[in-house]
Amino acid sequence: MKNEWISRNPLSAGIALALGAFAVQPVLAQDQDASGEDEMMMEEVMVTGVRKSLIESMDRKRNADGVVDAITSEDIGKFPDQNLAEALQRITGVSIDRQNNEGSQITVRGMGPEFNLVTLNGRTMPTAGSRSFDFADLATEGISAVEVYKTSNASLPTGGIGATVNILTPRPLDNPGLTAVASGKVVYETSAADSRISNLDKYTPEVSGLFSQTFADDTIGILLSATYQERNNVEENASVDNWGPNLQLNGGNIINNNQRADGTWWHPQNVGYGFTDINRERINGQAVLQWEPIDTLTFTLDYTYSEVERQSDSNSVGIWFECPNLDATINERGSVVEVTQSCGDYSTNVAQDHTIKENQSIGFNVEWEATDNLSFELDVHSSSSDLRGGDIAGEPGSSANVIIGNTNCPWCEGNGPGWGPNTAGIYEQTAFYPTNGIPTFDVNFTRDFGATILEQFDPNDIGSLFGQAFNTKQNNDIDQLQLHGDWFSDNDSGLTSVRFGYARTEQSFSVSNAYSGQLPAGFWLTSAQYWDNNGWDLRSFNGLLNGFSNGGSFPVDFYYTAPFDYLVNGFETVGTGDPLGGLYWFDTNFWGPDFQDPSGDRGRFWSGPLGNNGFSTVDETINSFYTQLNFDWELAGRPFRLIAGMRYEETQIVSRGQERPASAIVWVAGNEFSYEFADLSLRTGKGDNSFWLPNLDLSWDLRDDMIARFSYSRSIARPPIGALSPNRSFQGNPNVRNRKVSAGNPDLLPYESENFDVSLEWYYKEGSYVSVGYFDKKVDNFLVSTTIQQPFAELLDPYIGAEAEEARAQLIAEGISPDDQAVYARINENNGDPLGTRIYAQPGDPAAIFDVTTTTNAEVGNLNGWELAIQHMFGDSGFGFQANATLVGGDVNADRDIINQSFALPGLSDSANFSVFWENDSWSTRVAYNWRDEFLSGFDQFGAPVYTEDYQQVDLNVTWFATDNLAVLLEGINITEEVQRVYVRYPEQFLRGNQYGARWNLGVRYRF
Repeated sequence: MKNEWISRNPLSAGIALALGAFAVQPVLAQDQDASGEDEMMMEEVMVTGVRKSLIESMDRKRNADGVVDAITSEDIGKFPDQNLAEALQRITGVSIDRQNNEGSQITVRGMGPEFNLVTLNGRTMPTAGSRSFDFADLATEGISAVEVYKTSNASLPTGGIGATVNILTPRPLDNPGLTAVASGKVVYETSAADSRISNLDKYTPEVSGLFSQTFADDTIGILLSATYQERNNVEENASVDNWGPNLQLNGGNIINNNQRADGTWWHPQNVGYGFTDINRERINGQAVLQWEPIDTLTFTLDYTYSEVERQSDSNSVGIWFECPNLDATINERGSVVEVTQSCGDYSTNVAQDHTIKENQSIGFNVEWEATDNLSFELDVHSSSSDLRGGDIAGEPGSSANVIIGNTNCPWCEGNGPGWGPNTAGIYEQTAFYPTNGIPTFDVNFTRDFGATILEQFDPNDIGSLFGQAFNTKQNNDIDQLQLHGDWFSDNDSGLTSVRFGYARTEQSFSVSNAYSGQLPAGFWLTSAQYWDNNGWDLRSFNGLLNGFSNGGSFPVDFYYTAPFDYLVNGFETVGTGDPLGGLYWFDTNFWGPDFQDPSGDRGRFWSGPLGNNGFSTVDETINSFYTQLNFDWELAGRPFRLIAGMRYEETQIVSRGQERPASAIVWVAGNEFSYEFADLSLRTGKGDNSFWLPNLDLSWDLRDDMIARFSYSRSIARPPIGALSPNRSFQGNPNVRNRKVSAGNPDLLPYESENFDVSLEWYYKEGSYVSVGYFDKKVDNFLVSTTIQQPFAELLDPYIGAEAEEARAQLIAEGISPDDQAVYARINENNGDPLGTRIYAQPGDPAAIFDVTTTTNAEVGNLNGWELAIQHMFGDSGFGFQANATLVGGDVNADRDIINQSFALPGLSDSANFSVFWENDSWSTRVAYNWRDEFLSGFDQFGAPVYTEDYQQVDLNVTWFATDNLAVLLEGINITEEVQRVYVRYPEQFLRGNQYGARWNLGVRYRF
């Protein structure tokens, strides 16, 4: 371990910390206990590395007001973990949500990301599209500490019922003199070696640097830091789109073991496997300028920037059910666990995604000690977060996909090019849904309409169903002013200080989304003529998902794919010289701003701002005032501290939206429907609320090394931005049994929580402690999604219209199964139209019925739990360990057995961490284990609970101090290559499984 000699005593270090973050109370080094064991901390020798980080974090916890945990850097420019969220999960009560095998958002004490406020140096930070901060946006090299306030106080900004997380960045005047650090790493993702699409580079760079210097007798300081990281990896997944309740179950051999009293059962829509090549580039930068013209006045100007660009190429292959079952088995819980059908799709979805997220913040801070008893702080900042699409195939967009493949069509013979006696299609498809692992499927193909059974089909049997494209533009701006004051008492009344302040936060959210609509390329095999057979690439997906117990080998092991640009070029030929005369949509840029139906009478599907289907803005203005009194007394001869505060906060909300309501439902293929939309229309909404938020913190030093705490507070967290929009959104496509509309509610109230905490902490030796805490929260105004079925008189339904009913009657009379494909084809035939002609409702047809969902404040929930933690260092041996566990409960759990769940709180789960480390002058090592129990992660489109199964991960850090200035680093993330599994209601109702592999970093770090 390397020792750093500095001339700063613990008091001045605490003052420097206060200068870095106004919302953080100064943290002083612990006092000497009766045995003199802690006297070492008063000396000028400070350690670096893991021990330094743990000792400083422990001291912050010990000297804080209320329940606070922290993680500090091991050295300037070196944080304990590569990712802030992954570092925070080591804290008791904190668990994380992972995206792409990387910590993204946090859950604290069972309260999910939307219930936790994240600040940067005490400033509320924007997040495009939501209030849930994404920790993957920030590199750890520019972070000095992260503090988690689990109890609220009046001086903290509101928004964190679970916790307020304050990220601290370094300041040059906190470290006088020259400090310069440079590091470089090679990042290796084990999954990148399995790239199947774009031949990803397995090795990518990460570089960072930090420069800090002070001048003019340490009264002027400048700090510059920058980080660049490129990361390549592959996500492998298995998925089921949905489990529909009480769907078709007619025909064949049905084995029904259902024991449910209500008789409800669930049928899977499909099963498929996918893989995505992902490239992510992250740039972070910070500049800080400080000036201290006199000892009592400090000016700080700072700028923070981050950009994350994510590009991906995806293939997914699978089967889609849409016909009566030949055979099906239903288990005792009502789940279809085995099913065979005679028709459907065997398809490949080829997709690209490209998004760019940019965050910027500029701030100015003044700290002034007006007198010995009075000080003030003024902090202002203007910050923004923007998320936008990059480009797809050379055109603006965030996402686009094309579905290619094959289907069964026994009724299509003679209906045009591509169909006929030599056409291959699906004969039958079978899927199995186990309680663990992933679902599996098998497909048999036929030629000559059942005369010949095939193992696979040929390139000339491939067509495309449709393509579609999306674009997004999301923005969040924050302008914030905060004024704080502190008055310090010089009498012995017990009142030591009064803290007071005012804050005004103006926040604006805007969201604009564009959607091309489904762009048909004919209908499966009728469109096969538009792509050269030599363009298709026959591949195997065996070896995929081998991290699951039944993965890696599958009954069907082939699929066809093609480069995305090649598929787009095929769309550009659709309709030219088409002998069928079908209505095929095309344009040189099929999702471009000028796209429209070639017939000229269907209207534009990509028009307005960004080709807008509707956009919304939410403007939120918050004014707050607070006062907080600090008292120091003695109780039974021992130090006793009391903090009492009150915060008043009022909020005004104005939301505006420009929505594009649906004007028609169009039947475009067998079981595929799309919308046509009317012109944009303006909607507005308003809301306001105000709250008094008290807090009380008590701490009593039972002994020199033992502290008991009690805290009470009332806190609020604001509703999701999307819920405040005035718009109605016609979701997805209006396929039968999936016609949904969501509507916003601008007058939603914030969540309101009454919080109680008690804890006991024993700091029994240097760097070592044991703590136990209990918390209880009663949360009011929980949001509940209310769904009602409502007919839309302006939208008639062709699926149940007169033409459709006539076609069904004809098919039944002829002994033909009236499935969706057959009915669609018969309507075309009855009308004398070519197969593939779009079908519209006729006057007099019934109104379409939609599930209309809105959000209201309707529930009260109680949750509570225990937090247990121990940290121990074995003297001078260099060995130590950390362990903690969080046990949570309450009346906010979902009931997986009931239908129409009214309310449950996602994210609630037990968690545990264990890490062991060893250090000496030459080596620093740490192995960390993290476990999170199964938790409710949300609800599916039918209101059924979705669960993420328990997950564990092992990470590794090894540092070799080659010289006093040079260190060599080895870091491993998820070194045991764990997989993730998600299901609906019951484990056999599989929804998604992800496999990513491990990530290894090898690098060097040089400190000048």
